[in-house]
Amino acid sequence: MPELMLYGLPLLALLIGYCWYVAIISRRNAVLDALSGIDVQLKKRHDLIPNVLAIARRFMQHEQALLEQITRLRSEAFSALQKTEQSQSAKDIEHHFALEQQLQQTMGRFMVQAEAYPELTSAQPMITAQHTYQEVEANIAAARRFYNTSVRRLRNSCEIFPGSLLVKLTNVEPFPFYEADSVERQNVHAADLLG
Repeated sequence: MPELMLYGLPLLALLIGYCWYVAIISRRNAVLDALSGIDVQLKKRHDLIPNVLAIARRFMQHEQALLEQITRLRSEAFSALQKTEQSQSAKDIEHHFALEQQLQQTMGRFMVQAEAYPELTSAQPMITAQHTYQEVEANIAAARRFYNTSVRRLRNSCEIFPGSLLVKLTNVEPFPFYEADSVERQNVHAADLLG
């Protein structure tokens, strides 16, 4: 019996540690998988934006600065997307998310301003592009929810004992949550929108 305790307890602790290590690695891989799901949807958005802008340029001559800003943000966000695919570092992912957030806000502003051009909003290619854009944005939102769930599960595995000890061995970085920026967190004042 003493031999069982002498060898059995360390063996049991080693087995538990190994199982937890496997859980941390598999959850890190799930986060990377979820991140690639976001990337697929973001690439769809990046592919769609030039088509929307090409349609809009015919009608929106007075909005050139906005169209150029969208083009610049798209380029920067796409470069950041490619960088995160290669490095997968938490810092690069956070920078990429910030650029994508700016692009999403600017595209939202563009869609609102497009409403001021009835000939644009009634053009069938623009209607189709707007519907496709809305569908892509919905898919991005779903992919972000899946990513955040994966990040939460990984963080729990890393922060709960014995994961807090094992994380030093695995070199697993804490991935950032995808969060809304401060502008999106503010209350909406309906009077401002109606006025």
